[in-house]
Amino acid sequence: MAQPSQGQHLSSPLMQFRQMGAADVDAYAGRYFRFAAILSILRILWVIAQTSTVFGDPPSHWIVDVERILGVALTVYAIVGIVIFAVALYFRRQSEGNEPISKLITNYAGAILFIIVASRVSHVVRSEPLPINIWLGLLQTGIIRGGIYALIALGYTLVYGILFMINFAHGEIMMLGAYGGWLGLMYMIKGGDRSFEAGAASIATILVPLGVVLLFLPLEDIAGRFRKRTPAEDVVAAPRWRVTMLSLPIRVLLGAAVGYGALLGLGLTAPHIYELVITIVGLLFVLFIGMLTSVLAVIVLERIAYRPLRHAPRLTPLISAIGASIFLQQVALRVFGPIPRVYRAPRLLSNPVTFDLDLGRFGIVPISKVGLVMTLLALGLMGLLIFIVRRTKFGRAMRAVAEDKNTAALMGANVDRVIVITFVLGAALAGATGVMLGFRGEQVKPLFGFSYGLKAFTSAVLGGIGNIPGAVVGGFFLGLVEALGPTALGFNTSWQNVIAFGLLVLVIIFRPTGLLGEVVAEKKV
Repeated sequence: MAQPSQGQHLSSPLMQFRQMGAADVDAYAGRYFRFAAILSILRILWVIAQTSTVFGDPPSHWIVDVERILGVALTVYAIVGIVIFAVALYFRRQSEGNEPISKLITNYAGAILFIIVASRVSHVVRSEPLPINIWLGLLQTGIIRGGIYALIALGYTLVYGILFMINFAHGEIMMLGAYGGWLGLMYMIKGGDRSFEAGAASIATILVPLGVVLLFLPLEDIAGRFRKRTPAEDVVAAPRWRVTMLSLPIRVLLGAAVGYGALLGLGLTAPHIYELVITIVGLLFVLFIGMLTSVLAVIVLERIAYRPLRHAPRLTPLISAIGASIFLQQVALRVFGPIPRVYRAPRLLSNPVTFDLDLGRFGIVPISKVGLVMTLLALGLMGLLIFIVRRTKFGRAMRAVAEDKNTAALMGANVDRVIVITFVLGAALAGATGVMLGFRGEQVKPLFGFSYGLKAFTSAVLGGIGNIPGAVVGGFFLGLVEALGPTALGFNTSWQNVIAFGLLVLVIIFRPTGLLGEVVAEKKV
């Protein structure tokens, strides 16, 4: 049997490469891009840890060698990628079909861009090393910003997932929620003789007993679940409404007495806990007013500006949304004027503003109290929304309407109600975000929501618009890039907007479906 020649051995991989389809080549290019991104991020994190004394001061030799190996590996990876790209491009040109090469080019260009950025960051961080507590402070800022962007981005994603429409007035809905929360705060403070705590105590005196009353209302049903009934009682039962009407006043009075007594007892025996309780109640009251304002505004907006255009060409609702955005800005300007409104934070969050987290040999990191509360509240609201969408009957109806409105209507879903509630959910999150930004120290003014709306839209596109987990990932990703990017790249902090929107342009070029958009598309297929 004749042995294959060396030329045949060399040509066989090329022949196999040439015979690969365009989809296979593009798939390998996508893997090349992802692996380059992972290696680049690993090198950046390793250099930051090395120069900030995480690995000791000075770091051991093998720590330095690992960073050098990563740098050499990325350089070799880039050279090999360019060679493979040139060969793939040559065979694609020589093929008989007219196959597109844009995806191939963007994947390899994106990988090279990641490698260049990693090289730049490594050079800057080595030349100007910073302690780890500085990096952790920037990380804290990025997480807080990311939570803000993610909450607003969820509104864009929800509406787009249902109507395939970008609600460019969403930032202004957040702005109205911030104004509504400010009005609620001023009402509460005036009722408390210009004091947040006194006003919150007055509100808590009403809301806490009312909340306990609501807990006492279903006591009869709860007791009935644990009481064993005889077969005769199962067949013949007294009218439930009569029993309920007789016991209702008792339950209301009992609940109000328990709630008021518990609040009064805390004030007399545990003043610190009492102050914490009334502060939480006051903050929740302001948050509710802000969310309610945004919800009412978006209901009117959906009914007037969007519903009549539901079957119009896709560009028409977009123009209507831009017009609604400008209209709401002008309304806020006429009603509240150009003077910025400032929130007054409660004593527990403002005195002091931060608390110190001691990390031992890594130093002390000041943690913002308002930022911590905002992050926890943002994560809680995101979790609640994801639970509603994935685990409730309304969530199933929402997903059905997103897939096919006509089929969902035939299956019994009220499409109009689902769309309105979707707008309401997004507006409630936006209103809560506006209130949280107010307590963080942002000045509330008519153009307050425009910049945050753009950043949130960028976050939604980054994660894959229409994808709820993608909006969360995109929001935190953008927040971290904004906070860490200027320092890591050696730029002034005034460049953060350039970096943020430059990232949007790059994602649109190199990955139009977003970070998680492609996965969703594959599942739907």
